[in-house]
Amino acid sequence: MRTNRRAFSLLELIISISLVGLLLSLFVPAVQAVRESARAIHCMNNMRQIATAMSNFESTKRRYPSGGWGYGWVGFPDMDSDQPGSWGYAILPYLEQNSLFEIGRYHSAASVRDTGLRARISSNVPIFNCPSRRSGVFAVNNACIPCLRPVGVVTALKMVARSDYAVNIGSGTVDRETINFWPLDFYGPSDDREGVLFSIQNRWPAPPPDWSGISYLRRSIKSAEIIDGLSNTILTGEKYLNSLHYKDGLDWGDSESLFSGFNNDNHRSTNSRWPLLNDTPGLSSIGSFGSPHTSCTFALCDCSVRSISFEIDTTVYHSLGSRSDNK
Repeated sequence: MRTNRRAFSLLELIISISLVGLLLSLFVPAVQAVRESARAIHCMNNMRQIATAMSNFESTKRRYPSGGWGYGWVGFPDMDSDQPGSWGYAILPYLEQNSLFEIGRYHSAASVRDTGLRARISSNVPIFNCPSRRSGVFAVNNACIPCLRPVGVVTALKMVARSDYAVNIGSGTVDRETINFWPLDFYGPSDDREGVLFSIQNRWPAPPPDWSGISYLRRSIKSAEIIDGLSNTILTGEKYLNSLHYKDGLDWGDSESLFSGFNNDNHRSTNSRWPLLNDTPGLSSIGSFGSPHTSCTFALCDCSVRSISFEIDTTVYHSLGSRSDNK
């Protein structure tokens, strides 16, 4: 019995391939959009947990965590009353990371302290990373000499954990010109004894009056000091990064570890000098909040989490950074 077989013509084949290509061109961006939406939600959940940990810290200690002593310090569990490490280090016990918090005691043998600190500093803490940017631990910038050996570290660091989130210092500037190289170049005392002398001799830098946010060098505030209301004041937000340097430490607003004391890696401003930005390749803005998402994620002091448009009115944005401008 004969059967009629009809082959595809060249034209039909071309049309079929074109249709498949068209469907893929529609499908792939849709999948990418869904994945990015999931990453943005994950980022918001990170921020919510961090804000809750900060709030629980404040409830326990009667003030928010300070920014630490300076970028040369990475935090020590046996110096809790005057913590030299970052606000991120201070809240580890409130993020179910107490075992990590306890590693690397200051008052221990130098070799033990060195081993402990290097283990902690190079430990991945996923909650501090935005999944749209990066995960894991990251290379140290060898041009940043203090980044290699913070106080207590003998063997140079190679890989460190970093934070994609920063605490709000207020609507003032994080600026070399107006604050005499501090905090960008403030290493802190060389050891705890010099830290005592800093206090006796009144050598600790005081924050400028327009630093009206939540956390500073060796100082933080109580919730009662947030005059504008917890729901009207930024607590933490995503920090801006040059998107070419997510993993190499070459962005000078991202060269320290998440445990490092007060510096612009872990503190950002809403001042007009440092606008809210979408991550951009090649652009440096080390005092800005910013995000790889279509809007920037912030946690307010009431622990609510908001996505704020990059097109926000600059006056409104400036005001959100201040706890006491009556706006």
